[in-house]
Amino acid sequence: MIVVIVVDKEQLRKYQEYYFANGLDVPFKLSDNNYIVYIKPISVKMFAFYKDSVGILKIDKNKTPDPTIISKSYLQYLVEDVLPQSTKDANFQQMLVTILNLSLGEEYTYVFGYNEKQKIYLGIKKDDVLLAKITPKEFDKISEIILFYNDPNYDDTEVSEDIRKAAEEYYSLKFKNQYMPTLEEKKAFLSFKSGLTLQQINEMTYRFFEIAYSQCVNVDTFFSQKILQASEKYKVDDLVYPLFKKKETPFDFLQDAETFKNTLSKAAQA
Repeated sequence: MIVVIVVDKEQLRKYQEYYFANGLDVPFKLSDNNYIVYIKPISVKMFAFYKDSVGILKIDKNKTPDPTIISKSYLQYLVEDVLPQSTKDANFQQMLVTILNLSLGEEYTYVFGYNEKQKIYLGIKKDDVLLAKITPKEFDKISEIILFYNDPNYDDTEVSEDIRKAAEEYYSLKFKNQYMPTLEEKKAFLSFKSGLTLQQINEMTYRFFEIAYSQCVNVDTFFSQKILQASEKYKVDDLVYPLFKKKETPFDFLQDAETFKNTLSKAAQA
C-alpha cells in the first residue's frame, strides 16, 4: 500500500557512514567533464535560511492532474512552471539560489539552459566559465542527498494522498497538547546538558545537532519513566534505553487497519 522507496538504501548507508556521521562534504561526480561538486552539510547557524528555502526541493508535482507536468523532470518543472511564478512574498528563484549556495557553494553562479537535444540542464559557472552541466537525473540525486543529509528524520516513502492525510491527522492528535520548542530553545537545552557554548553549537552540522538534542531529551525521558516504573502507583511498560530503540518511520502506525484505528483513538484521547 505504501511501500514505495525512492532512495537507494545501500547508497544512503554509505553516505551516512562515510560522510554524514563525520560532517564531511559529499563528493558527487557529474557526467559532464567528470566534474565533481561537493554537497555541504548545513550548519546550525545557517539552518533558518535553509529551512525557509528547502521547500523548493519538496514540491509534489505529480499531485497535479496535468499529464504534461507529470511527464516533466523535476528540474524542468521548476524552471518552466515554478520559478516564473515567483513573487515578492514567494520568491521561488531566490529559494533555489539559497539552497544551491548553501549546499554547493557561493563561489559558483548557476544558470539554466537546453542542450542540443532540447534537454534542460543546470549549469555551474565560475568566473564566467561554464564548468559543467547538471542533468535532471543528477539534480534529483543531489536534491536527495541534500534532504537526507540535513534532516536525520527525513523519509522519502511515497504514499497516496489519503494515507498522507491520515498520517497528518494522527500526528496532529498525538502532539496536540505538546509544545514544540524553537531552535533557540533547543540550543539552550543542549548547551545546558552538554556544557557547549552557543558558538560551538552554531558550528555543528544541523544533522548532528538534531541527533544530539534528541538523545538528550530521550535520555531524560527514559530516566523519568524509570522512576515512575519503580512506583506501584503508575503503570509504565518495560523501557528500552533510547539509543537502542528501533528507529520508527512516520508510517509505522499503519501496520494494519485495526492497529491504525486503535492508534488514532488513543491519540484523540491523549
